[in-house]
Amino acid sequence: MDIKPNIYYKTILQYREAELLFEALKLDIFSYLDEPIALEEFVNLTNYHRENTKYFLSALLSSGYIEKNNLKYCNTLLSKIYLSKNSPQYIGEVILFREKLGSITNIGDKIKDNSLTQYYEPNFPKLAEIVHNEMYITGRVDDFNREIKQLFIEKDRSYKVLDLGGGSGVLSIEFVRNFPNSTAYVFETPDVARTSKKIIEHNHMKDKIFVIEGDFNVDDIGNDYDLIIASGIFNFVDIDTTEFMNKLSSALVLNGKLLIIATFFDNEEYPKEHILNWLRSYMNGAKQAPTKSEIEKSTEKVNLLFEKRIKVGLFEGVFYMKEKGEL
Repeated sequence: MDIKPNIYYKTILQYREAELLFEALKLDIFSYLDEPIALEEFVNLTNYHRENTKYFLSALLSSGYIEKNNLKYCNTLLSKIYLSKNSPQYIGEVILFREKLGSITNIGDKIKDNSLTQYYEPNFPKLAEIVHNEMYITGRVDDFNREIKQLFIEKDRSYKVLDLGGGSGVLSIEFVRNFPNSTAYVFETPDVARTSKKIIEHNHMKDKIFVIEGDFNVDDIGNDYDLIIASGIFNFVDIDTTEFMNKLSSALVLNGKLLIIATFFDNEEYPKEHILNWLRSYMNGAKQAPTKSEIEKSTEKVNLLFEKRIKVGLFEGVFYMKEKGEL
């Protein structure tokens, strides 16, 4: 058997490519490359060091982030759409934020003696703000809109919606846009709630979408909801999963819907996309999200009937319907 360690060298190269992207975003390189530009002109505009810039652009070219024709550099179509600040679909800030949020630099210190130098405390208000555009760009909003139009068919009806831990409030905003007579409530912690209110006001929805501040583990979340959205919140649920599900079930009207958006896994062997992004948080005491089977058992106990599994952007979603009573 011909066994070689090539995979590890490939990993090093991928790491270098990621580092290159992060540095290019910090330098705002891509915003200067929407149109073909010669090295001299680029250097004059940026005041960057000529020779080092030449090497850096060469690295971006070799990695496929930019193109070069007739001695002029230019963004690829993908880079122009997503990495240039001149584009309404710019996600550079999101990429840099998420890189910092999930960074495992120096994680070995935590493993050796449970210490960690320069621990980065998540900035959830900032996350709520920058995720606003990301949700549209990654298709989460389009997927959400398509599904709610299939499940809620009375366009003129006045639905009542709870967006639990809703952050930017985007899903509430989109629901009300689709069903203009509806009312929505975004439940958030006080520090994030300020961002939620700002985004809701910016979308001219402050008369239809209201922000409730508190801790959904212990505080009253309201009642008589036709839809409760629980997106990415289960790592922050501090009470028993069944107890929490019963709280949600109690807040729904009969036949009301619960939408859970999360990364679902069958056991503690987490998918790569989940564990690599959450490793640092778990080592710093973040609660593990319940497994797929734990969620299924809990929903069954509180009469939340599985309805359908859906795709929501980069994540998975599950709709449940309140069938009857609760615990």
